[in-house]
Amino acid sequence: RISLKKQFLPVPGLNIFTDGSKIEDKTGSAFCVMEEDTTKYEWMAQLSPFNTVFQAELLAIKEACLWASKTNQQIKVWSDSESSLYSIASIDTKSPIAQQTQEILLKSTNIKLGWIKAHVGYSGNEAADALAKKATQEGIPTFIPAPRNHIKSLLQKESIIRWQKEWDNGETGRSVHNVLPKVKPTSTPWQRPEIMFVTGHGPFPTYLKRFNIRSSDSCGCGKLGNPLHYATSCLFTTSYHLTKPSADLEPLWWKRVMNNNNSRAKIKKLMHFIAENEPLLFPKDGDDN
Repeated sequence: RISLKKQFLPVPGLNIFTDGSKIEDKTGSAFCVMEEDTTKYEWMAQLSPFNTVFQAELLAIKEACLWASKTNQQIKVWSDSESSLYSIASIDTKSPIAQQTQEILLKSTNIKLGWIKAHVGYSGNEAADALAKKATQEGIPTFIPAPRNHIKSLLQKESIIRWQKEWDNGETGRSVHNVLPKVKPTSTPWQRPEIMFVTGHGPFPTYLKRFNIRSSDSCGCGKLGNPLHYATSCLFTTSYHLTKPSADLEPLWWKRVMNNNNSRAKIKKLMHFIAENEPLLFPKDGDDN
């Protein structure tokens, strides 16, 4: 009893026109009962800001069907929302409002639903459109559950806020935090060599000594063997050097290097060089002097 044909064929007697509207953060749902060009009844509901136009359209259809079910007349309910009508017509619909409308239609054989083209001059549809806009301000406050995508959005925002707090207040990963202070759901396009370099978790004497893999944290040149040393001052890696920062500008240096494609490309080459020349860069324990 749901017609999606692209034509407007009003039934004799009563026709109900439905619509939903959203103006800024206000949502309205409405229907009007028409007999020829005379309005017999109007219904308006003001929904919550998080409710969608789709929900408002569906609610208007459901309430129109509920009103029509209490009469003994053949009534056609019109909507310019194809998506709403398809949702009601589907046996697999997930919308609670569409499911409730299906139940009303099963019990009320006097109701038919039809699609009507919007904004082409049909007086009943234009009246419903104006009424839905009015409902955003003057409709009866009505609560219907938030749509899933709204709940999903709220949960995502809350998880980002909590994640950011944990990242800001954490005790580990501070070198990465300096470069990437803001969390985000998309991954940073770093490859393994870049990750090892910025975290210091790689083939560096300072890291290896920390886990008792080496007894010394010195490079083969005698200096402290950390990532910054190999990237700026080691005698063995001059081909891959970047400009060495002063101590107070080190945090800014890390940000600029890790956010610059050319610098990251040089870092990757440096890491490959270190991996291939460990005997030169990392003297055996006992040979540090």
